[in-house]
Order: sequence, then structure tokens, then C-alpha cells
Amino acid sequence: MTAPARVTVLGAGILGAATAHHLARQGAHVTLIDADTRDARSTTASFACVNGSAKSDPDLCALNDRAVEEYRRIAHTLGAAAVRFTGQHFVATGPDSLRIAERRVNAACSRGYGGEILPVGAFREREPHLRLDTPPLAVAWFPADGWADPEALRAHFLTGLTMQHRKAIAISPRGSGRLQITFADGDRTDTDRVVDATGAGAADIELPVSRPPLHVTSGFVVATDTDRDLVTTVVRTPQFGIRPDGPRRALLHSHEIDRLFDHDRTTAELAAETLLDRARRMFPDAGHITPRRITRGPRPTPADGKPAVGESAILPGYYELSAHSGITLAPLLGRLLATEILTEFRDPILSPFRPDWSLSGNVTRSVDGAR
Repeated sequence: MTAPARVTVLGAGILGAATAHHLARQGAHVTLIDADTRDARSTTASFACVNGSAKSDPDLCALNDRAVEEYRRIAHTLGAAAVRFTGQHFVATGPDSLRIAERRVNAACSRGYGGEILPVGAFREREPHLRLDTPPLAVAWFPADGWADPEALRAHFLTGLTMQHRKAIAISPRGSGRLQITFADGDRTDTDRVVDATGAGAADIELPVSRPPLHVTSGFVVATDTDRDLVTTVVRTPQFGIRPDGPRRALLHSHEIDRLFDHDRTTAELAAETLLDRARRMFPDAGHITPRRITRGPRPTPADGKPAVGESAILPGYYELSAHSGITLAPLLGRLLATEILTEFRDPILSPFRPDWSLSGNVTRSVDGAR
């Protein structure tokens, strides 16, 4: 490509924002378009733990480990407000979670990521304010993990970019290898490349090819103000997650509550009160714990649980970008995809995550150079 490409990025959540940022830095003419004016609900509804400790698939482990390295590489440009490497404790309170803890530690150590099973007393010394309902059997410790502030991170990537609030409804091929985007207001625009990072909104965009199916679940977090710092690290139990969110602030999350939303068995008000009650019970000496922000949003994930990153072989110029663990992966995926679009260099680490589009509606995985 002899001149900077005109690239349209659809979706300004963390994945789209990171990709647009790196495209612009590498000289592309970038148009960033987002249909949702509510500030990227999927991004802000994330617990935003930056980690390589929670994966078991070898390809995902390699990708997440490198993504954590990417954060460390750019941490000085992001600042402490955007990312902090505090480490993460995973607390096992029963036989099932004990097996998970041991498996994660063994996997992390075997590939050099790092982890250990701590004595319960050592964990209590690190997090002295926490009182668990169920006594822990063991605590897994992952010192390389941390957390990010999704809003600060997204703001960093959006700096210098102009965003249009429009809803794309169709993408179709044009002559000379270009693509045409049709919008809900009837307007159309031509572009050289399209990055579809619309997440749950991808189902509303008509394409001449099938796309990787998405499984959309719910994400729910409660950001709190507190009288003191409740924890100094990310802490996960099978029922509850809490991490620092700045001085005298904490973020609360529960996978159990996410699943209640998936089955329409709770409301935002009830879920928030449940999380706040748990926090107040687990930190009895903390003083006031009050909600600052309550956020529910969709969490779109490719149906097989793996990221989908790459260009359609049937619709050249159209790139899919969707992933679980978007906060962890966004800085790395944004940079690698931008480089691929502008230089055609394909980083081998993305090879297992190439979707194979088809006209029939069957979507499988492809490996670069082989089907």
C-alpha cells in the first residue's frame, strides 16, 4: 500500500478505539464510527482484570501472556491511572475451585508466567480487611496480573481522534477493491478497509458473507466509594470479585449475578444491592461503601470462546475484531491488526484466531496458509 489507507473503524469500545489509535499512529486516514452514544457499555461493564492467569487453551495463554507484556511495554505512556500491576489472588473455597487454582498455577508456572499457592495466613496478611464467608482452602497468587481503568484506557486511545455517532446497517463490495458502508439514515460512504469492532451490534450489520457467531452474555459491575482502601490487589473467589479502582474506591463483580441477568432473574437495583451487601459483610470494619456507578452491558464473545481477528477471504478489505477479555487484549490486538492492515504483515500469534468466512453460513477456524 503506497499511500495511507482510508480505514473506517466501526465500534469505539476498547477494541475499536485501540485499533483506530494504532492505525492513525501508523499514518492511515481513520474514520471512527460508533452507534452507541452511551460510552461503550461493554467496555465500562468489564471487571477489567489484566491477566494471563485465567486461560487454559495454549493458544489463548500465549496471546494473553503477550498482551500482558504489551501493557508493561506501554505502561509509561498510559500512566498509573490507566493500568496497575497489583497481582491477583484467586481464593479457593471448595474442592472445585481448589482444582481450578492448582491447575492455573501449574499452567502459569510451566510457561513462565508465574504463580504459586500461598499459605492462607500470608493472604490474610496481604488483605487484612477482608473477611470471607467461607474459610479458604488455598489461595493462588499471580504476581504478573493487574487491572485497568477502562475509561482512562479508552480515553487514551481516543485522544486526537474524531468520532461520528452513526449506525451502520450494511457493508458491500465496490469496484477497485473498495467497500461501501450504508447507514441507517440512508447515507453511504466508500472506504478502502473496514474494521468491524461493533461487538453485540455486529448482528445488525448486513454482510454478503457470514460472520463468526457471537455469544452475548451480560456484564454487571458496581463502582464504589469507600472510607478506606478495601484491597490492594485483585481478589477473586468463586462467588465474588473485588479490585482497587483508585484511592478509596473499589470495583465489585460476580459471575453469578451476570448469569442471573442472562436468565432475566434480577434487576440492576437488586443486583447492585446484592453486591454491596456482600462487600459490607466481607469488610465489616470498612465504614461506608456507597455506589458511585452501576453499569450493565453486553459481553459479546465469539461462540467458541476465542478471539476472531482478521480479514475475510471472501470480502477483501473487511476485518473482524471481536474477543472475550477485550480489556486485556485490546492494546496488543489493536496494534497487530493496524500493522496487518497497513503493511500486510501477519503476526503468527494471531494465526489460531483467523475466522474462515463462508457464503453458506458455516464459520470455522482457519490457520494462516492452511484450511
